[in-house]
Amino acid sequence: MVSRILLWVVSCVFVMLCLLAAEVAVVVGLLASEVAVVAGSLAFEVAVVAGSLASEVAVASVVAVASVVAVAAAAGSASDSMTTSGSMTGGMVAGGSVVARVAADPGERAACAKSHQGLC
Repeated sequence: MVSRILLWVVSCVFVMLCLLAAEVAVVVGLLASEVAVVAGSLAFEVAVVAGSLASEVAVASVVAVASVVAVAAAAGSASDSMTTSGSMTGGMVAGGSVVARVAADPGERAACAKSHQGLC
């Protein structure tokens, strides 16, 4: 009779240990998956921020190139694709290229110069 009671107690303890081990495994699994989700979210946020910075740098570079081309054109310098003798007006950045035309008269040149004050 004592051996049966002892066997029953040992069996109960074993079952409780197995249940506890299963709960620990589930908790560890949940923690691991939460860590993976957080790491994935952080990686995504870093990628988004890096992408935003890259696009901002690209836009800033295009604007800087447009400013240099406009200043060079206003100074009357020549390039391979255009020769100018006055101010640039109607300048625009589109897809990384600069599209501009030469101001036709002195009044238009003055208006162009005034519109670019503080940009260069």
